Amino acid sequence: MISLTKVRVHKYGGSVHAVADSQLLRDQILHVVAKIIDKGGEKAVRIRDVCVASKTTPPTIYRIFGDRTGLIVAAQSYRFTLNQTVLIKDFAAAAYSAKNKSEFVKIAHQNLNLMFSLKRQDFRSMRLEVLGSAQSNKKLAVEINNAQSIANEFGAQPIRFAQARGWINDDFDPEIYIAWLTGMVNARVIIELNGKHPKSNEWDKIAMRSICVVLDIPEPKKVKRIKN
Repeated sequence: MISLTKVRVHKYGGSVHAVADSQLLRDQILHVVAKIIDKGGEKAVRIRDVCVASKTTPPTIYRIFGDRTGLIVAAQSYRFTLNQTVLIKDFAAAAYSAKNKSEFVKIAHQNLNLMFSLKRQDFRSMRLEVLGSAQSNKKLAVEINNAQSIANEFGAQPIRFAQARGWINDDFDPEIYIAWLTGMVNARVIIELNGKHPKSNEWDKIAMRSICVVLDIPEPKKVKRIKN
């Protein structure tokens, strides 16, 4: 996963490559910790195990994250934004390739079908789990807020691209739109708590119609039926 974290050159002439390598190491460690949390929860995170799996040392962990709590907070934020980041990057790449409104609308519809698809149910559930933890963990709440703000900023760029070309409404804030859209997608968990809901396609129809009204684009003629 390519991080959305902004890379800055050190004011005294530090190497961009060094900053990128540091970010790569950080993401490598967080990927390991995220997998541990997925399997056994926060209680399963042990510095020694993380070091073995990520081929790092305790001093490196403490230098980057401060302590075990800092490591867990960063990993939970990573879990929250990981798959959202990939989705945003893929949508942005496709949107920038659009030559007209018709092509952009087609890309938007494909993206909506993917966001609400059954195969992404585990990602939605994971994000709600992390948000639940953030309600009682102020540090995690701040970390997620910062990470989501970066995602909002990045996701807003292809929306502004489409607005500038007159393909969608320009009477809303793109960054807040991305935040709202994230909430809309996460909310699908309401009908997924007991597996696939028999009327899940009706939920998708309502959600997609709402999104298309905001963007001022035609809604899909037929919501793609989600298969098990």
